[in-house]
Amino acid sequence: MVVKKTKRPMGKRKRAPVTAAAPDTGPGSVTAKQGALTTISAAAMTDPVSLLMSLTPSGAETTSTTSSLLTVKSSKAVARKKSSLATAQLIRRYHTLNKELSKCLARIDGSKYSSSTGSDQRRRQTADQTAVDLTRIAEIRQEMDDLGGLDMYQKASTLGQSKQRGGDSSKWLIPILESCHPELNKKAGPALKLLDIGALSPHNYQKYSSWIHTVPIDLNPQDPLITKMDFLEMPVPTDREKLFDVVCLSLVVNFVGDPTQRGEILRYSTRFLVPGTGVLYLVLPLPCIENSRYMDHELLVKMMSSLGYTTLVSHHFAKKLAYYAFRLDISPAEKELSSRAKSGTTQPLFPKKLRHDKPNRNNFCVILV
Repeated sequence: MVVKKTKRPMGKRKRAPVTAAAPDTGPGSVTAKQGALTTISAAAMTDPVSLLMSLTPSGAETTSTTSSLLTVKSSKAVARKKSSLATAQLIRRYHTLNKELSKCLARIDGSKYSSSTGSDQRRRQTADQTAVDLTRIAEIRQEMDDLGGLDMYQKASTLGQSKQRGGDSSKWLIPILESCHPELNKKAGPALKLLDIGALSPHNYQKYSSWIHTVPIDLNPQDPLITKMDFLEMPVPTDREKLFDVVCLSLVVNFVGDPTQRGEILRYSTRFLVPGTGVLYLVLPLPCIENSRYMDHELLVKMMSSLGYTTLVSHHFAKKLAYYAFRLDISPAEKELSSRAKSGTTQPLFPKKLRHDKPNRNNFCVILV
């Protein structure tokens, strides 16, 4: 069945009568628009930023404002990236200067023995090298001061561990401690005692304060809640009750320029932990492990085992950092006597030795005496 469409009869449209009208002064009128433009021009001369924020109703104006906001956001991102690069460069440069300073000081210290022995030529060479080192030490310390000194380095490091840049490294440790202490009653039991060496913030473990009691120390504290202390001068606890359950060395060992002192810090840490259950939390830049001529994962594990850290509880290689958790299974006194008895020598247990002779590698190493 086909339905035929019927056409409506076309009639004449009536036009509205043309009459004289009063001037239009409504919100959309020409007069109102001209007045608004005058007001806008005056506002633009006095406060252009507020003007931009007020003109965001819809349509093209909203698109224009959104574009402006995106430009501002992009500018902030670029500025943040530049700030991050500047912070990283300052930290790297300070590390480089600190290592060179340690080498110069070590040579001068060694020259005290050389100057009293050997031939006249050898003594003259030692004296000349000492003069060169003293000059270089003055230059290094001046450049460190120009960078802002240790205080500026600490501030840059604090900025580097901010939440916007990945946060501190403590979050990796928490599951490890929970696995090592499954019997721990976080609400009623005694809290774990944690020594945070080189602490940049006293609040790294604040979320876990119900079961972790933190003692933060640093050479140059950036917070009044951090105790000013050189770890190697910290008194060793004589009472077992005052020993720590956890010692944190996060990005501390690599900061020390002298390889022998790095080993001394690791050895000294054994005296602050509860034997059998104490955990050492060690964090190093990944290139110290994977791109060094003198160090790698296997050697580090052997070194730590020689100190009594015979159990590697866990380790993890992230993009830039290497995380380690070692358990102190043997008391430091027993382990030291055993190691010395076996070696039968006063030579370093782990001297500086080339392991990876490849180009573009760094010279990070640890010497255990």
